[in-house]
Amino acid sequence: MKALRLIGRLAVGITLIIAVSGALLLSDWARRSQGQASGPRLAIVQLASQAVLDDGVRGMLTGLEESGFIPGKNLLIQRYNAENDLPTANAIAKEVVERGFDLVLTASTVSLQTVGKANETRRMKHVFGLVTDPVAAGIGISRDNPLDHPAHVAGYGTFQPVEKAFRLARELFPELHTVGVVWNPAEPNSEASTKQARLIAKELGITLAEAVVDNSSGVFEAASSLVARGVQAIWVGGDVTVMVAFEALVTAARDGRIPVFTNMPPQAERGALFDVGANYFEVGRLTGLLGAQALRGLDLSTVPIRNMVPERLVINQSVLNGLRDFWTLPSQVLARADTVIDEQGVKHERAAAVATTAVPPGRIYKIGLGYFAPEAGVESTIKGLVDGLREAGFDRDGNLDIRAMHAQGEIANLVPIMQSLDADGLDLIVPMTTPALTAASTSLKHTPGVFVYVYDPIAAGVGRSFTDHLPLITGVGSFPPLEDTIEVLRQLVPGVRSVGTLYNSSEANSRKVVSVARDLFAARGIGLEEVSVTNTSEVYQAASVLMSRGIQALWVTGDNTALQGFEGIAKVAQDHKIPLIINDPEFTDRGALAAVGIGFYHSGRAAARLAARVLRGEDPRTIPLENVAVKEVRLNREVASDLGIAIPAAVEAMLETSTYESVSSSH
Repeated sequence: MKALRLIGRLAVGITLIIAVSGALLLSDWARRSQGQASGPRLAIVQLASQAVLDDGVRGMLTGLEESGFIPGKNLLIQRYNAENDLPTANAIAKEVVERGFDLVLTASTVSLQTVGKANETRRMKHVFGLVTDPVAAGIGISRDNPLDHPAHVAGYGTFQPVEKAFRLARELFPELHTVGVVWNPAEPNSEASTKQARLIAKELGITLAEAVVDNSSGVFEAASSLVARGVQAIWVGGDVTVMVAFEALVTAARDGRIPVFTNMPPQAERGALFDVGANYFEVGRLTGLLGAQALRGLDLSTVPIRNMVPERLVINQSVLNGLRDFWTLPSQVLARADTVIDEQGVKHERAAAVATTAVPPGRIYKIGLGYFAPEAGVESTIKGLVDGLREAGFDRDGNLDIRAMHAQGEIANLVPIMQSLDADGLDLIVPMTTPALTAASTSLKHTPGVFVYVYDPIAAGVGRSFTDHLPLITGVGSFPPLEDTIEVLRQLVPGVRSVGTLYNSSEANSRKVVSVARDLFAARGIGLEEVSVTNTSEVYQAASVLMSRGIQALWVTGDNTALQGFEGIAKVAQDHKIPLIINDPEFTDRGALAAVGIGFYHSGRAAARLAARVLRGEDPRTIPLENVAVKEVRLNREVASDLGIAIPAAVEAMLETSTYESVSSSH
């Protein structure tokens, strides 16, 4: 017997050595596999291969890419996974800190904990996400002051809405009086959510039966013990140990003919009756966006630690079959769900018809649009906004009244316009164009706003980040695809070394885009000649000045002043036989050679989603800003012919596959 115990201990030791060695070998392979890629070095550390954490890490990568950090191109990434083994997690944390990455992103409370403690002295930049209670991790984050945390650490807590889960369970089964939970006391996240469950269970008169485990292999036995104790349902909070063995827990519940409900979407896809919790892909994306800001030099000590729960409800109707008790799924509950899995197992995302049922009847909703001046991009955006609102249940022919005001191309007129709309008793104001958003940021005092047709909302003054913004305003930014623009320009003008641009330096959008473009052009050995204007009457002269500087091409981004004088720019370019490249597809047929820009119709539809949420009563301060860019590449073949430019195959390929959707943070 002693020999068997010795062999068992040796086996455990060998297993841990193999696990740690595997993790380190995998990280070394990842480093080699990225070849000659350059850029900052990033580590991503997760605790286990589990759906929620995998979704979150995918979101992190998406947020990084949408911020311009492309793995293998301008970012070196090494990923680590402890596979839910604490000794391996500690070894990984030590390895990451010793390698001195520029940034580490962690997914899960335990990963925050292990990396946070290993990093106390090294103080490498560390951004965390997918953490129930950051304070409980014990790395020095204050519960009372969001800015009281280690200066090199920042991120988002995502405390699951435990109370909502229990209240919904009672709504589906009013006779519910006993709920079981399996949890691992070694996980601070699980302890925090279990404490919350005890409180709400007590309030609702529900007995919470608990079974503890210290590893995933014990989950089935623990769940079976709860079934034997007569629980009517099993609840799962943010316990990673349990999530790794979730199928085993569901099997035990099915054996007892009772449902499982969770705070961890998308477990309904794995057999739970419902999940009410966070969209963990979105939490990961926001974490990736914050990580990108850290890579660009953001001081993490200035970032408050906030609770971020972009809520998601997933329901699996097929679970009702065979339950011993009479659980129901009322239509009003199904209408609230983001995802419904029907009795045949087919998944349905929330449809427009479902969203429409949430609009109270018998009321007219009043919306005010305020923008710089009429032009094609604004018209496309408004069409997308109106179409999206109609699909959400707000129709101009029924319950929606839209009024519009523009500044006639004069920035000074925008503040009075916004003040007038704010005093008009509207339900919502939609600032369109960056100058309009800048005016709204200082003028809106009573009416919520959802902006759109804006390049960079942060530069416009709407907030410090996509989650830390003005309480009355949320919305959709659409930063132009500058790298693609420059690539198209280089393809159409081979050997280009000098490009000219003109813009109004009073427009925050233009200042930001030009500042980003300046560096991108320089990195490719292209000089950017700049001339600023203050009003539309100066546009033609500014374009003429650029021609005198020997430029080989002219590039104009979405500057509102420049677009109002676009015909003058196009005429100067035509007279001097200079290619004109723009970022506004709607202007291509007015004299530009090519446009690499944004389909603002799609931005308008995205803004409609947020507008509908605000019109239904959601607080704008809780809705993160979004960046939605549907890239469009357009070519004016007549201008190309006039300039004697043959269209390269690479540009033709872009034209064939020019429209795709991405969601990202502001640059």
